[in-house]
Amino acid sequence: MKYLTYYENGEIISTKDYKEAVEKLKKKNRRETVQKFILHKYIFAFCLDEVEDSSQYSLCKKNGDSLEVYLEKKNVQGNLICKQREEISEEEGNRILKGEIEWMNGDERPLVRDFYLQSILNGLEYSHMMEFEREVYHYEKQDYIVFDRAIRRKVDHYFLECLFEDDVQVRVRRAKTIPRYILNMLVNIEPESEQWAYA
Repeated sequence: MKYLTYYENGEIISTKDYKEAVEKLKKKNRRETVQKFILHKYIFAFCLDEVEDSSQYSLCKKNGDSLEVYLEKKNVQGNLICKQREEISEEEGNRILKGEIEWMNGDERPLVRDFYLQSILNGLEYSHMMEFEREVYHYEKQDYIVFDRAIRRKVDHYFLECLFEDDVQVRVRRAKTIPRYILNMLVNIEPESEQWAYA
């Protein structure tokens, strides 16, 4: 399982400011450090009123140089964000979206089992899909700048634009290393590895 802890601040900027920022980033970093991809994020929500969980679960399909499919669990504490990410196959992702989740019960991956338990015990159900046209630039060390040039929410068979035509959402993510036992208290996990999970 991959996990990441970072601080995030963001705002909306104009396309002109976005282009200027990208030029500066390219001059600062001579090596190729940009990822460009389309991210489809299938958001799941708790349907039971009595469930007060701050965790946000989603199934993500990241289509860039290759297709990546993964489950994501996100916890937000102010500006501090903790993410867990578990790679799954495209077929497994499609089965989850169809509501076929029985196979997840005996899976050896912790986040897959957690997703199953939340679905069965706490009514975790598919809510909606968000689409992001995203660029991620490595800034320095483990810090990244994320540009969303378009954000769309799927409603029935239509997409609603969430940004004005000349707007770009920019977010700065500053990696934060915290002791493992504190991370475990924040998100109730025991990470198996310390790999980064940016998307």
